[in-house]
Amino acid sequence: MLATCRIYLFTYKRNSLLPRAIKSIQNQTFTNWVCEVHNDDPTDGFPAHFIECLQDSRFIIKNHTQNLGATTCFNIAFAGSDEKYGSILEDDNWWEPQFLEEMISILDTNLNVDICWSNMNLWVEKGHNQWENTLKTIWPTDKNNTLFEWFDLRQAMGALHSNGSMLYRNENAKELQIPNECDFSIMEAVRERTFKFPIYLHHKTLANFAHTLNTSRSNNKSVWTGGQILLLSSFLLNQQNVLHSFKKSLQFYRKQKPSPVINFFLANLFLIKNDKLFRLFNLQDWLKIAKWMLLNLTELNKINQYVKENMVTYQFLKDKTNKRTKELKN
Repeated sequence: MLATCRIYLFTYKRNSLLPRAIKSIQNQTFTNWVCEVHNDDPTDGFPAHFIECLQDSRFIIKNHTQNLGATTCFNIAFAGSDEKYGSILEDDNWWEPQFLEEMISILDTNLNVDICWSNMNLWVEKGHNQWENTLKTIWPTDKNNTLFEWFDLRQAMGALHSNGSMLYRNENAKELQIPNECDFSIMEAVRERTFKFPIYLHHKTLANFAHTLNTSRSNNKSVWTGGQILLLSSFLLNQQNVLHSFKKSLQFYRKQKPSPVINFFLANLFLIKNDKLFRLFNLQDWLKIAKWMLLNLTELNKINQYVKENMVTYQFLKDKTNKRTKELKN
C-alpha cells in the first residue's frame, strides 16, 4: 500500500541527536508514512547502522556518495514523489506524536491550501547532552489558526513558515525547488517566494526547534547582511510603487529591535539604486546608518562582493516574487 506521506530526514554529523528525531517519527499517531534518511557525510556509517538496527521497513537510508550541502539536500525533498504529502525533519529537531495526524487533517480539509506548518517549541543546547526548554514558541499559542496571503511585510527579509514543521502537497513539489547555490541562511525565505498562497499556520505547538551549539548557518556578518539585501531588494522592486512600498516597509521595520534600517540603505545602494528612496530616511535612521558605517566600514566591500556572487539567487528571487505579485493582482 502506498504511504500517505514521505518524510525526508536530513542528517550530517549529529549522531547524538539523530535518534531523538527518528524516535519522534516512530511515535507518530499517524503511521502510514515512509521516511528517507539522507546522510550527507559519506564517511559516517552510524546513520545506516542505526536504521538497520531499527528493523522498521518504513525507513530508507540514503547515503550520499559526496557531501551535497544543506540547500542541495533540501531540494531533494521537493523533487516530487508518488505519496500525497511530503514533510521535512532535520536531525536536531523533533515532532510531537500528533504532528502528522493533525497536519494531514488540515490539508485534507483545506483543499485550497498546498502548504501548512505548525508552531514550534524553542529549545537551547547547553552542552553535555543537556537541553533547556525556553518555554517560548515561534508563534503565539492563544490564537486561532491563520491563513496568510501574499504579501506580508515580514516576508521582505524573512520567512513565515518553518521547514521543520511543514507539510506540503507532493503534486506540485518541484515548483518549490530553489537554486542549489542559494545560501543556507536565507533558504527558507527564498523557498517561501515559490509558494502558492494562501499558506496555513497551525498555532498548536506540534514540533520542537533546537538552537544547537554548532549550526550550518553562517555567522559571517557580510553573508547574513548580504542575504537580507537580496531578499529585501527583490521584495521591494516587485511592488507596483517602489517608493510607496519602500516607505511602508521602512516604517514597519523601524519598530524592530535591533532595527534593520541599514539593510534598506544597503539594498538601495547596491541593488535598487533609486536616489529618491534616500529621502525617505529620517534623522534617526541616518544616525543609525552613520553609526553602522563607522563600525562596519570594512564590511561594505565584502557585502557588495557577496551580492555580486549571488546573482543567480537574486534573479530567482525577482522572478518568483514577481510571479507571486501577479497572482495577487489576479
